[in-house]
Amino acid sequence: MKTRIKYSKLLQIGLLLTYILPFFPQGCNSKQTEDAYKPDSTLVSVDTLRQHSSALAQENKQADTLKAITLGNSTPTSNKTEVTTEDNELSAKISKKSTILKLLLRPNNNYTGIASIIDCFSLVEFGYGLGIAFLLWLIALVVKLIDFNTIFVVINTIGLIFFSLSHSLNIFDKTRLWGYWVCLIWSAILIIYDCIILFKIRKERKETIV
Repeated sequence: MKTRIKYSKLLQIGLLLTYILPFFPQGCNSKQTEDAYKPDSTLVSVDTLRQHSSALAQENKQADTLKAITLGNSTPTSNKTEVTTEDNELSAKISKKSTILKLLLRPNNNYTGIASIIDCFSLVEFGYGLGIAFLLWLIALVVKLIDFNTIFVVINTIGLIFFSLSHSLNIFDKTRLWGYWVCLIWSAILIIYDCIILFKIRKERKETIV
């Protein structure tokens, strides 16, 4: 049994090391943007660009002159309302549905404990789940090294949930690379393996008592 417990600890360390694998690809928009702004010497010459820029500058100057004459000294007022980052939070969106929810979540635009928990879980989709999972799996390793009990199984399971929901609530999102799946499968195998060991330990204890 000591050998199996040792393997469990090694698997836990290996799970943390899977974070060096590629999880998500780099966005392809940057390459498309670079290609879109590459100058083509066969189509546009430098002289043509200078002529167009000077013509546009002249037109803009004339337009500004006409605008100044038409409007005079009047200054237009803007009726746009500012949208803060708080309005995009999940607790703020839910609280707008009814007065009761507003009192429970965002009374006087303050955060209740429930609202803080809701916003915390909403951050999982933005990648925070990876960090939370890593921290939980690290804590589970410390627990294993101190005492081999059922607590680390619960911690590993919660870490797996956070990890699987990271970056997207859709677990089958195509943007995930092979390293992500290695880590996910590794953690699932680790949890199953630990459950088997704990079950056998309890069985042996019962047999010794009888």
